[in-house]
Amino acid sequence: MKEVTETVSRQEKRKPTVSGPRILGIFIMLILWAGLTYGGYWYATDYVQRTVREIQETNALNVKMLEEDMQSLREDMSAIQEALAQTDKTLSSTGSAGEAVNERISQLDVQLKKLEKSLNIMMESDNEDY
Repeated sequence: MKEVTETVSRQEKRKPTVSGPRILGIFIMLILWAGLTYGGYWYATDYVQRTVREIQETNALNVKMLEEDMQSLREDMSAIQEALAQTDKTLSSTGSAGEAVNERISQLDVQLKKLEKSLNIMMESDNEDY
């Protein structure tokens, strides 16, 4: 029976026991895993926030450039409208001048016809000086 007792005591010795250093190692591994997980989360959120901030800054610059371009276009359109108004005034005055010239030509045409008529009368008369 001694043999049976010796076998049993050997098996008891071989039985794995959880020791303090092993529990401490598992605890350290869990803390390390939690730290890495939190660090990864923090890094990812920081990266996303930086990227969003950069995009917002770029968009703000683009919006500012677009506003400047729109203001420039407004100024150009105002200048074009003013030039069109001046052109319209010039065309109106040119039209008035053209009408005045046409009226004067008509008056001169009437005078020319009167002179032609007078000349014909003089030629038909018995004027022997010619």
